[in-house]
Amino acid sequence: MACFADQASSVVTEIIENVPIARDTMRLRLHLPEMASMVVPGQFFMLRNPAGNDPLIGRAFALYDLDVDQGWIDIVYLVKGKLTTSLASLVRGAPVAVWGPLGNGFESSQINHAIMVAGGIGQTPFLTLAKEMLGQQSFGVPGRLTGRADRATLCYGVRTRECLAGVEQFREAGVDVRIATEDGSIGPPRRVTELLAEVLAEVGGENSQARVLCCGPEPMMAAVAQLTLDKRVECFVSLETPMACGIGICFTCVAKVGTPGDWDYKRTCVEGPVFNARDIVWS
Repeated sequence: MACFADQASSVVTEIIENVPIARDTMRLRLHLPEMASMVVPGQFFMLRNPAGNDPLIGRAFALYDLDVDQGWIDIVYLVKGKLTTSLASLVRGAPVAVWGPLGNGFESSQINHAIMVAGGIGQTPFLTLAKEMLGQQSFGVPGRLTGRADRATLCYGVRTRECLAGVEQFREAGVDVRIATEDGSIGPPRRVTELLAEVLAEVGGENSQARVLCCGPEPMMAAVAQLTLDKRVECFVSLETPMACGIGICFTCVAKVGTPGDWDYKRTCVEGPVFNARDIVWS
């Protein structure tokens, strides 16, 4: 379900909550009833602070959670730049400019095992996806065809345990959460790709009818793409390419995507952000 600029909405809405959930990590809840009824897992929104013009353009943020009946949408963000630092200072009732939903979202079809692989803040697109695939919640327009998974696992890698965000929400949704910390603050020091290799070994690799969904730093996604290619397991990645416009005009978010015998640039905001991992040219 791709959603382009002519299908998206643009509104200025109010903050319901803006609270810390991990180190330098905030959960922003916005009153967006129309968008909440349209968005599907994997899509994103462009946000900016209408009270100022620095930065002038918005930034892209993935859907984290929502409640259609109450009309709110949650976004989780890392405080590290001008816009996110500005957002972190806003309180309940403050205005935020939003346009969306944008992007194509995750493919939905019947599988045995959904294996979500997240690095850093990359867990944010997966909570709604897990709820949908485990049959707990529906998203988008009524009657949208969705697949189901018999089980779901989240392989979640962070630098240190203080950076873990939303783990209990995933567990409450019925997701088996596996954690890797680079500093060994939880378990031995290791990377999230090691967790994925363990899970694939457990489920039988290419014979498991599993699907891997991945989001995080590009080197991590490239490693996951290679691992799943070697194991012949289907893998989709949600790219975090920096965006300026979010609607396909500026061409700042292009990614190299394979075409028959060659490659071409594709706009992450329009043709993505979700791509089949085997189609991405990682180097």
